[in-house]
Parts: sequence; C-alpha cells; structure tokens
Amino acid sequence: MRIIKPLLAVLATGFILVYFSEFLFWARPRAGDNQGGWLGSWLVYSFTGFILVSVIGYFRARSIWALFLAGAVFGWLTEGLVVQTAYENLPLSLSFTGLAWHALISVLLGWWVMRKCIKRGLLSTLCLSAAIGLGYGLWAVHWWLAPDGGVSSVSEFSFYSLTATLLVLVAYGVVDRWLPEPFIPKRWIVLFAAILLAAFFIFVTVPATPLAAVILPILLLIIFATLRHNRAIENEGWAESSAPAPLVNYLGLLALPVVAIAFYALAAGLELRWQTNWMFYLITTPAGFILFFLSLWKIWHRQPSFSP
Repeated sequence: MRIIKPLLAVLATGFILVYFSEFLFWARPRAGDNQGGWLGSWLVYSFTGFILVSVIGYFRARSIWALFLAGAVFGWLTEGLVVQTAYENLPLSLSFTGLAWHALISVLLGWWVMRKCIKRGLLSTLCLSAAIGLGYGLWAVHWWLAPDGGVSSVSEFSFYSLTATLLVLVAYGVVDRWLPEPFIPKRWIVLFAAILLAAFFIFVTVPATPLAAVILPILLLIIFATLRHNRAIENEGWAESSAPAPLVNYLGLLALPVVAIAFYALAAGLELRWQTNWMFYLITTPAGFILFFLSLWKIWHRQPSFSP
C-alpha cells in the first residue's frame, strides 16, 4: 500500500488536471472522441501531474507565486513539449493556454483553491463550484460557432458534464487522503521521468517545431532558477492539515455542472450565439503574463521565512 496509494493519488491528480484542462476546455464530446483517447489523455496528464506535484514538493512551492510557477512548468510541458501549441502564435501563445488556462485555471483554481475550499467546508465548495460552473457554461456556448460544429444538445452536455464531475469528485477524495505532502518521489523515479521528457523533446518536439529547442529550455531555466531560490528561502513547515475533509464537502462540486447545465439550457432555449471565448482570451491571456512576471519578482524579492 505504500506504493499503491501514492500511485493512485498521482492518477487522481492527473484526472483533476485533465478535467480542468480538457473536459472543461472542450466542453463537449468531440467527433472522434472515444474511451481510448480519453484514457490516453488521462495518462499523459497523470505524467505531467506527477511532474507538477514533484516540483511543488521539492521546491517547497507553498505560496501562490511559487505555485503559479510550478503550474507554468506543467502548462509549458503540456503545451510546449507534449504538443506544440505554445509556439503557434508567439508571443501570445506562450500565455494561452500554458499560463492562462493550465497554470491559472487548472493548477491555481482547480488544484489549489478548490482543494482549500473543500477542506474549509461545504458552503465554500458550493460557492466556488457555482462560480466555475457559470464560467464553464459561458465558455461552452462559444463552441456553437466553431467551424467544425460544436453544438451538443442539452442532454449530451448534461451527461458529459455530470459524468466528468462525478469522477473528479472521487479524484479529489483520493488526492486529499492519499497524496503525501510534501510529495517527494525517489530520485531514480524523477530521473527516469526526466529522461522520458528529454527523449520526447529531442525526437518529437524539436523536429516538429525547431523553435522549441530555444524557447522551452530558456523558460524552464528561468522557472527552475527561481524555484531553487524559493526552496532556499522557504523554511516554514506545511501548514495544511493532513486530516481529510468530511465526505459531504465534496458534494459541493456538483454545483459546477448544475449551474453550467442551467446556463447552457437557457442559452440553447434563447438561441444565443455568443463568442464568449474572446472574453476569456482578453482576460486570461494578459493575466497569465502578469502573474508569471509578478511571481518571478515576488520570489526574488522575498525575505527568508523561519519556523518557530
């Protein structure tokens, strides 16, 4: 069980990340989607999620600034190494989606803030889930205008959203009970993961997008140098209680699909055709850049903290 529980927690981490990064982003089953494809995405996000929680644990990323940089590692590995969308429309593509969605929404909001709300209580979980559900519903309706045809019926959207959320509810419970904090895996495991990433980068990413050979190493070098400084000055213990939240608190997550479905049904009934994606682009893209540079500045200018 010493190995099985952390492994399941990493897989659950991957599902939380794929939920916010893929299921909420695409907001519908697409043509060609199948169980095999979803399983593959889950495993990829479990691998990059393993990198995320390892970075958080090793570099003592406890502040929002350090967590955002850890999220940037996750985002740029996902969008700049596994796939190459980070280089498609430079420089804006460096933020959307690596920073603007993966680091900001998937990691800070979905991984960090949501878990804090679950531990705080049912009401806080309900409020945050409802707010995310409203944003999710707004985002989902823009796919109706997609060139490839992104219209799902209300019943299809409802089944998709409810099923994914019930699964992520379980994933949160597994993570909160079985993920060690700090999560610091054995060195040989980290080395093996690094070799896999390097091999994929050299033989897949760079041939597909040669510019990645310059951009991604520089970005990661900046982040890891900053996180190394964070580790040197962060001496406080983990303040979070290891006690799991009551099971009822997790039910608050169901407000997310309920609010999203209600908005989606209303928009469908009124035949609204809104390009809400631009609202998200205009807000989150600059926010990603601002938070990235602010995180660098905050960590380098922070004074060391000491345990009592």
